[in-house]
Amino acid sequence: MERSKQVLAAVAGAIGLGAVGAAGASTIAFTSLSASSSHVWVMRGDGSEQDRLTSGAVVDLAPSLSPAGTRLAFVRRQAGDSDDLFRIGVGGSGLARLTRTQAAEADPTWSPQGGLIAFSAGRAIGSSELFVIEPDGTDRLRLTDNRVDDLDPNWAPNGNRLVFTRHVRGRNAEVYIIGADGTGLRRLTNRAGADDSPEWSSHGWIAYVRRLANGSELRLVRPDGTDNHRIVRSNRQISGPTWSPTNAVLVFELWDGNDTELFRVSVIGTSLFRLTRNSVPDFGPVWAPGGGRIAFTRVSGGGNDVWTMAPNGTKKRRLTARNTHESASDWGAGP
Repeated sequence: MERSKQVLAAVAGAIGLGAVGAAGASTIAFTSLSASSSHVWVMRGDGSEQDRLTSGAVVDLAPSLSPAGTRLAFVRRQAGDSDDLFRIGVGGSGLARLTRTQAAEADPTWSPQGGLIAFSAGRAIGSSELFVIEPDGTDRLRLTDNRVDDLDPNWAPNGNRLVFTRHVRGRNAEVYIIGADGTGLRRLTNRAGADDSPEWSSHGWIAYVRRLANGSELRLVRPDGTDNHRIVRSNRQISGPTWSPTNAVLVFELWDGNDTELFRVSVIGTSLFRLTRNSVPDFGPVWAPGGGRIAFTRVSGGGNDVWTMAPNGTKKRRLTARNTHESASDWGAGP
């Protein structure tokens, strides 16, 4: 019996479906937004053990799980204050404020080894920079310094570099790479228009979205800027590409101006497959650690709920139903 499970897991991993039956042992971080506040919640990958971690008259956003699945970094907005970074344990203990500035922090993301948190911070539109900070709030380091918006930091698998989007207001957006120590800034794309939403895979590819006058493209490029090519072309808008844990496929959103649905495509641009098909938006795909499920957010009734599905779009399951606005943010290892 155990041998059969091992063979099944190996086959599933080879085709990009990941580990089988491990959802309950993992943790999904999500936010729940009501009329006056937003709080960070966690639950098991099967929807059990739903626990609210934060409370009060605050707006807590963008929870990001540490690689070990024991802590979260998130953004807190509260009256009379700017958006700052906070940290909390998945059990609800150890709440700590990591930044206290006049800038608005956003996009927290842990390094693969868990030793640093990257984020963006800006005082005004058109002036957002990238920073890294240790999880205890010390050794804050500014990586970029200019009069443009540097956003969407995403770590290289080895934790030595980050890829990000640089927005120049009134002009365009391009994809850049920079070292975790602020050195080695490199521009990967260079064209009129917008390239954004970069996502780094462990197989040496960076996926990103190219905005066109009449649609968009999902593209891949090497970290040295070579082999830049298209894998999906659409007359609609692509957003949020995210790699499977096996790096064999990407899941992304496709918006036609009225509705957003989820699609999957292989790394070589074949097997484009529609995962959701309905009259309400589905967005924010997040892979389970083993790749066996995908969490996403579905607009339903007067709010949003967190759902999961198999990587082929089957076995959809609703995990939250609180008549508020729940949004999946991250899915990581269980503590």
